[in-house]
Amino acid sequence: SQINRPRSHVGGPARWVGAVLGVGAAAIVMTFGGLAALAATTVGLGTASSFAVLAGTTVTNTGSSTISGDVGVDPGSAVTGSPLVEPPYSTFTADSVALGAQNDLTTAYNQAASEGPATTEPVDLSGLNLTSGVYQSSSDGSLTLNGPSPLTLSGGGVFIFQTGASQSLKTGTSGSIVLNGVSPCNVFWQIGSSATLLGPTFAGTVMASTSITIGSGVTVDGRVLASTGDVTLISDTINASACITTGSLPTA
Repeated sequence: SQINRPRSHVGGPARWVGAVLGVGAAAIVMTFGGLAALAATTVGLGTASSFAVLAGTTVTNTGSSTISGDVGVDPGSAVTGSPLVEPPYSTFTADSVALGAQNDLTTAYNQAASEGPATTEPVDLSGLNLTSGVYQSSSDGSLTLNGPSPLTLSGGGVFIFQTGASQSLKTGTSGSIVLNGVSPCNVFWQIGSSATLLGPTFAGTVMASTSITIGSGVTVDGRVLASTGDVTLISDTINASACITTGSLPTA
């Protein structure tokens, strides 16, 4: 049977105390702009790592979308609109592979939510230049990226952006991310409700408790993983290939 999905989000000290007690890599303190930021530990995606798109109910595509990475749906089973899934990647619906990926997404989501304590940044991340660490807005609220200046991530390391329960991520049509020596495989977005990415570019793994909607013609270097809801595409490019090893590919 399917294990519980990430339906709740713990705020305040409880959300990161486990990471602090764990010490290790997560306890390394780095400084940026005069503030102390706890270095983030990479998020273990398990069998979800080979998925570029993962939904709970439906993957809905309009137009010509290209996906470099596996596509999965569970407990739903519908993938509509025939997005192009480039070989050697496959589509898995309502089967043991998709179920396992969803279960591992739960674990990854909870790990990302427990990292910290986080450095507080403005709700709109546009124009910021950040080094590796754990970030959230005031009161663990929603995050936006409205542009026109991009969010720049610099210096390598792992980045985790957190929102609280029922909080969202939304990027505007001029919102974008620039990676300066940072791999998209090391950028994670833990979203307490739904994410809306309107473009033109985005980077990292989005782990949304509910759904993910991507606007027309958006390029995502990373993954869009939704737990209970759908993933909606409109002539988009989702490229997780840089973060997937051949040995991690599942078999039907």
